[in-house]
Amino acid sequence: MPTLDEAMGMIERLDIAAFQVKTESTLSDRKSFLRVQNFARSVLGHYVYLEVGSHLGGSLFPHLIDPACEAAISVDPRPPAQPDERSQVFHYPENSAARMIAGLSDWLPPAAMAKLTTIDSDVSDVRPDAVAFKATVALIDGEHTNRACFSDFVGVYSLMKPDCIVSFHDANLIADAIVNAERFLDHIGITYETVFLPDTVAVMGLGGLASAVRDQLQPHALDRETYLERSRRQLWSHVAKVHYPKIHAEIEQLQSDNSKLSDEVECMRKASLDAQTHLAAIMSSTTWRTSAPIRMVVDRIKRRLAR
Repeated sequence: MPTLDEAMGMIERLDIAAFQVKTESTLSDRKSFLRVQNFARSVLGHYVYLEVGSHLGGSLFPHLIDPACEAAISVDPRPPAQPDERSQVFHYPENSAARMIAGLSDWLPPAAMAKLTTIDSDVSDVRPDAVAFKATVALIDGEHTNRACFSDFVGVYSLMKPDCIVSFHDANLIADAIVNAERFLDHIGITYETVFLPDTVAVMGLGGLASAVRDQLQPHALDRETYLERSRRQLWSHVAKVHYPKIHAEIEQLQSDNSKLSDEVECMRKASLDAQTHLAAIMSSTTWRTSAPIRMVVDRIKRRLAR
């Protein structure tokens, strides 16, 4: 377990060794998380941290050990499995707040753990008066679908102070939700600035922190339009790969069905030709010709009876 001074040194140096608890994020993501944390410390001094989707608590750890973080709130409905924009379902066995707290307690002193509040709920169901403090820094890392992420943003917004920082993990998967969040802020007249940090961390400064995000984080950011275009293209490619076996099987089934229909059509065509040949043979036969007068008499009788 690192000492407080060692941990703070790692955070300030953007040393990813500061993450002592397992986190499902890339090395560049962890560096971006630390950059956002340092940014929050510099512009806010002290802050309240809110996180949606904590799982094992890896991204909570640097904030809990940081004296600048006065309180940390983890909101997570703890699903055993959840969908994803990649058209896959991801499973989280033994996903519980108790498991997370036990793991964090192995690395953090009681005073740091005392800052943590856990809420096993969807953030959209959390009333503002259910938390003791309005948050100033948030991370949205729950269900990675655009629908759920936008819902999380709206839920988080009601728990934040007007001047705040909201980050999104796996921004490459939920880029449309982030753009929708921006349109929502435009609609209600809130000033904001969004930057995309390596690899998949989007950071949004709201209100009075919008200009600070632009000035201090934009120099470390990726080009917005390039990032969004590449993210969408990679997502579509991944979805296509996921569905390829099913689509391929359906194509093969259609081809098989089409082959059977073609065989049936060919059989019907041959049967029709055989019938026409048989009819032609009958009509050209001697019996058919010699019986023509009789058929004419019969037809006349039928017409008279029908009157």
